[in-house]
Amino acid sequence: MLSPDAAYMLPEQLRGFTKADLAGFPRLCPAFVIELLPAAESLAERCRKMEAWIANGAQLAWLVDPYRKSVLVYQPGAPSKTVDAPEIRGSGPVEGFTLDLTEVWRCYDV
Repeated sequence: MLSPDAAYMLPEQLRGFTKADLAGFPRLCPAFVIELLPAAESLAERCRKMEAWIANGAQLAWLVDPYRKSVLVYQPGAPSKTVDAPEIRGSGPVEGFTLDLTEVWRCYDV
């Protein structure tokens, strides 16, 4: 139903899948999702999609907004929060992962 811009699935989520199953997009909700807000879509539309990821089992979802240079962070049972920083650190399924946003923002400073 949904296709994220980037995703991470936990090893336990992939147990039982064959190589053939994983050749395409697996039919499961990733533990972690990153979406990039496209210019042609409203923030409200993409926020609904992020809420759908969480409702379907994602443990963490980031909506990267390159126009406002911020990231909306979604987690189950919590309101979304905005991060306005040069980097964002993962939690839960991606504890230890850090995304350097200065490189992302640089792509939109043309």
